[in-house]
Amino acid sequence: MLRLALTPRWLGFLALVLVIASIFVGLSMWQVDRAQHKNDAIEAQDVDQVKPLNDILDAQVTMPGILSDQRVGLSGRYLPDMQVLVTDRLHEGESGFWVVTMFEVDGAEVGEEAQLAGADTAGAEPIAIPVVRGWVPDAASAAADPAPTGDVQLTARLGPVEGPLPASDLPDGQVRSVSTSQLVNFFEVYSYSGILFPEDGEMTGAGAQMAHVDLEKQEDGGFDWQSAVYAVEWIFFAGFAFYIWFTLLRDAYARQQELDSDAPVEYVVVKQAGETDLHAGGVRT
Repeated sequence: MLRLALTPRWLGFLALVLVIASIFVGLSMWQVDRAQHKNDAIEAQDVDQVKPLNDILDAQVTMPGILSDQRVGLSGRYLPDMQVLVTDRLHEGESGFWVVTMFEVDGAEVGEEAQLAGADTAGAEPIAIPVVRGWVPDAASAAADPAPTGDVQLTARLGPVEGPLPASDLPDGQVRSVSTSQLVNFFEVYSYSGILFPEDGEMTGAGAQMAHVDLEKQEDGGFDWQSAVYAVEWIFFAGFAFYIWFTLLRDAYARQQELDSDAPVEYVVVKQAGETDLHAGGVRT
């Protein structure tokens, strides 16, 4: 079988397999690198540096995950008529409500993606982002600490929105999650795919009845096991390419041996000088 493997045809086939396997190994190494450096982009992001909200995020577009926990600065005004209470929120072990008020952002723009999708940016709807003003133990306490009036300067942490949850069984003005896709159905606004957690309680109207709420930082994801699994799969594909080559070579060799065993035998009659008898010698051709 070695002699067959060293023929030009099979050496060419082996060279092709080596190229394919090298590509698979390269892809495996890339996945390993991704698994080991999953959080490099997040760590490189200086989330503690205050950046203007309008510089990093437009309304009506998806917020990149890397912006989560970013400190942002913005100016605008609260829209007190656009407020909800988010149920089942814990503060120091006690269940209560988040008070979330829409905040109209000065200089905000609707993103190009939304404009291409047909968003009517010429309308009178304000562009506003949900602000978690604080936590209250019961719904009645929220009225005791209204949102500040007039122009407000905010410094806040930017957090991701939550998925919408059914709220039809709750009293008016209460929801189970901070979902802008749900809030825009309650209020006539354009909004963001993020929510704000202000750093200064004075800028939220928090008083004796309202506790300050900080954004919970996401835990380090650590090693990316999904990328590691993909890396193993690429190594498997590389080995499988050699297995296919060996299997085809083995089958070709077996067919060659079978053809050789089925070849016809020719007989040659040999007569030596002075002999009267004929001797038959078989020669395979």
